[in-house]
Amino acid sequence: MNAPLRGFTVLLLHAFPLDAGMWDEIRRELGEVAAVAPSLPPEGGGRTLPGWAAAILGLIEGEIVPVGVSMGGYLAFELWRQAPERISGLVFSDTRAGPETDEGRAGRERTIELIRERGAAGLWEEMEPKLFSPSAKPEVVEQARSLALGRHPVDLVTCVEVIRDRPDSRPTLPTIDVPALVLVGEKDELTPPPEAAAIASGIRGAKLVAIPESGHLPPLERPDAFLASLRSLLAEVGA
Repeated sequence: MNAPLRGFTVLLLHAFPLDAGMWDEIRRELGEVAAVAPSLPPEGGGRTLPGWAAAILGLIEGEIVPVGVSMGGYLAFELWRQAPERISGLVFSDTRAGPETDEGRAGRERTIELIRERGAAGLWEEMEPKLFSPSAKPEVVEQARSLALGRHPVDLVTCVEVIRDRPDSRPTLPTIDVPALVLVGEKDELTPPPEAAAIASGIRGAKLVAIPESGHLPPLERPDAFLASLRSLLAEVGA
């Protein structure tokens, strides 16, 4: 871990179906900023967002800046609900505040069955076309594929269950009173720009940034643009 910058740790929360390896380049580029990237589900976190948040809060001391992409964004909301006094800033990327719809819950059940029948490879085959923009570099797609195929099916099922059962975070939005950044890939099909706009409009003073030529995973597709916005938020937090 790098030395802390002005007393806070950047908590990088990855997207489904990847793991903490999606943050490798971001962590390198952050330099002297203290950054932690746990793989989800966290050890001892059980099968709920509150359990995950409690487990992670027990692993990291002091103030944090959660940076959540997709599934990681759902966890960032829960971290705020549990420990707002420890959070100096928030970044939500390619996620949504609302709960799962009935249609969405049915889709999650189908995904669980897919994982049980065909494992990580079957899941990746279904998800890959929805994760990237048409201009995504082949090496970026291959990196994500490698991370996804390394996941254990049991952990993938747990993640889907947690996503399926997440609470409604829309009432949480107006309670957020720290610097907040909302990012979204302009080509994101899974959580499109209107979802990001809804989050930003609900948080007083939140900044909304659309990242061009990116799908659902801007830290992989456009790490340069993602880093630029993240650094701006961290500068605000540390001012």
